[in-house]
Amino acid sequence: MLWLICLISVIGTILAFSLIYGARNLKHLKNHCAQVETQLQQEIDKELNITAELEELKNNIAHNSLQDSLTGLPSRHVFEDRLLQTLNQSKRHQLTFGVLFLDVDAFKVINDALGHEVGDELLQSVATRLKESIRQVDTIGRFGSDQFVFILPQLSKAETAAYVAQRLLDIMAEPFQIRTLELFITGSIGIAVYPADGEDVQTLTQNAANALHQAKTRGRNVYQFYREEMHALSKRELVLNSSLRGASIYRDFSLYYQPQFNVETNKIIALDVLLHWHHPDFGLISLQEFLRLAENSGKILVIGEWMLRTALQQLQTWKQQGLNIDRIVVTVSLRQLENSHFAFKISQMLQEMHVDPSCLVLKISEGGLLAKLESIEKALYMLKHLGIQVAIDDFGTGHLALRDLKRFPADYLKIDRSLVQDITINKESEAIVKMIIALAKSLQIAVIADGVESPNQKQLLKNLECNIMQGSLFGGMPRRAEEFTQELVSHVGE
Repeated sequence: MLWLICLISVIGTILAFSLIYGARNLKHLKNHCAQVETQLQQEIDKELNITAELEELKNNIAHNSLQDSLTGLPSRHVFEDRLLQTLNQSKRHQLTFGVLFLDVDAFKVINDALGHEVGDELLQSVATRLKESIRQVDTIGRFGSDQFVFILPQLSKAETAAYVAQRLLDIMAEPFQIRTLELFITGSIGIAVYPADGEDVQTLTQNAANALHQAKTRGRNVYQFYREEMHALSKRELVLNSSLRGASIYRDFSLYYQPQFNVETNKIIALDVLLHWHHPDFGLISLQEFLRLAENSGKILVIGEWMLRTALQQLQTWKQQGLNIDRIVVTVSLRQLENSHFAFKISQMLQEMHVDPSCLVLKISEGGLLAKLESIEKALYMLKHLGIQVAIDDFGTGHLALRDLKRFPADYLKIDRSLVQDITINKESEAIVKMIIALAKSLQIAVIADGVESPNQKQLLKNLECNIMQGSLFGGMPRRAEEFTQELVSHVGE
């Protein structure tokens, strides 16, 4: 039995040593696993950091491809894409648009003298100011260090780009406050216009850059069209617009008068008032150009009021002199009629000058009348309530429908002169005039024939029962007020 006890003791000792050794190995294994797990987590964290860094780098690359890193303006890639879109839309809808290259004059001098940090802050301020100075539909981008590029879509005419360019130059000339420094800079601008100066992106941008180079050679702080004739035209418009804003503009205005003659009574029944603008540099400005410039500059209201007041004062003077002038006919714009105070101002003028409202006829062109009829209808009825008469000018060339004419409180229809001049040689013109006269008669509206130049025209119109006429056949061309003497008035039409 002793041997059995010894055997069991040996086996127990072996098992004990095995358990102790196994426990140690298990602990070592656990420690090793923990170390491996820690290393693995570190590797995972490292990989996640690398992924995040790569994603951030990717986003930065994408952001930089869309925006200029310094100014936040659209990048060159985005700008060129928008230029291509504008080009395609303009081709499809037959629109005009402009491309402007603006370069900061002598920017390198500022950069070298004051340092790149000041130069960068200046460019940021320039970008902000330029961006705030354009329309929402316009696009501005940055090409190169100190060069900005603009897309001006949907231009009504090429010369409009000149207004924008001059405004940008004026804005650039205002001082910039950079840190403690007040910096004064100027810019130069080159302009290319689609489709005249190119029909693809590359040609337009190249021609705008060429125009910028021409502007630089002209002395800087100027804009330059790619085509010289566009520059001359834009310069004319800028000078005229500047003149309209001047306090002395009324010195260049003159009122001319042309009689409206009743062939039945052989008497003048009214004087049509015409505004002439004699510019000191460009001479007589056509009425069409003048009206367009006055509308665009926002001066049409004050000029229209001056014209009305001056004409009414002249009528009052004639009446005091004993001249038998029953009425004056003054042109008003749709913009004036849309003004809520227009009728009140006219009423004030008439009371101040003691002029009977029935002596005033307001003439409105048919062109564009239909689109504005809703907004001016109330004003027209207010004028009628005051006793003022209303005439539709250039009738027969627009698109005023019969149903709209019934709503329009007109006292006169003035037949367009182009129809009157063709009436004896063109059967279609004669038929249209005949229809207008019949239409007016049915609506109890008087008819005036404009541009009557020959006895044959006069006789035919008289046969069609149009008895009020105006033109060179009656009293010659429009004249200044001082030229209307009592003798002239008494002999007109004889």
